Amino acid sequence: MAEPPPAKETDPTRTPPTETANMTLRSILIPHDGSALSGAIVEAVGPLLVRHGERAVGVTLLHVRDGSIESSAELESAEKRLAALGAEVTVVERTSKDAAGAIVDCARETRPDLVAMSTHGRGGLDRFVRGSVAERVLRACPAPLWMVNPRTQSGKVVSSILVPLDDSELAARILDPLIPIARAFGARVTLFFVDWIAATDTPSQAAKRREARERDVREWLAEPYARLEAAGLSAAVRIVQGDVAEEILRAAEPGAFDLLAMSTHGRSGASRWLLGSVAEKLLAQCRIPVFVHPARDPGGR
Repeated sequence: MAEPPPAKETDPTRTPPTETANMTLRSILIPHDGSALSGAIVEAVGPLLVRHGERAVGVTLLHVRDGSIESSAELESAEKRLAALGAEVTVVERTSKDAAGAIVDCARETRPDLVAMSTHGRGGLDRFVRGSVAERVLRACPAPLWMVNPRTQSGKVVSSILVPLDDSELAARILDPLIPIARAFGARVTLFFVDWIAATDTPSQAAKRREARERDVREWLAEPYARLEAAGLSAAVRIVQGDVAEEILRAAEPGAFDLLAMSTHGRSGASRWLLGSVAEKLLAQCRIPVFVHPARDPGGR
């Protein structure tokens, strides 16, 4: 089911989407704890550091120390690698027992276009996932966040991106920060819709409703699909029935996709991707890098 969705008439009451066709990344914040695993994010962001005109991408390399004496060799190596990739690097040192708080504070101060961080850091422990640094950063970070697990990353090139959507405007806001990233990599983007409503139907109900439901979904996906095409990107649509987390994880396999991109807020403004059981499964089990966008509704929810 990868054919384009049908054209959709414009809703005059709908807020126009942000123009993204000419967006570029100007600044990236990279947290670094001084470990080799933490520094693995450097190569992953390499294609995003391509100059646009005369301006280099500015990278803030944030070294969060806990007060102990640490070697600076890995940090210096990361700085040199970023500079060699064409970035304009600024190193910021923070001493704090609260690494997540230091990262979020720096993101609020510097207002980067992207925060890119490794899910594994000092000691090789999965210290950023499930109740630790990364989970707290995900909850509070004001900027889009790219998390890469250096142990499971299948490759440094992102050629295909999976974008799970529900039928909410907030979920579709992932396209704003995603389009410049997809363009930098020349990646194909697949809009992925899990019809969890149909999955709860009885077989007879599902048979009657599936065709009408899929038509409605394709009509809703027509606008985000058109935005991707307008940005010069190759796009596809896939609609499946089943459990949301299970179907996303089944699709987001290394070799099939290189990046999973989603909004932290979905249907009804609730943070169902990030804070519920869906997100817990995705962040804990997904074997490809994850890119999330902290979408907010007008009320700030």
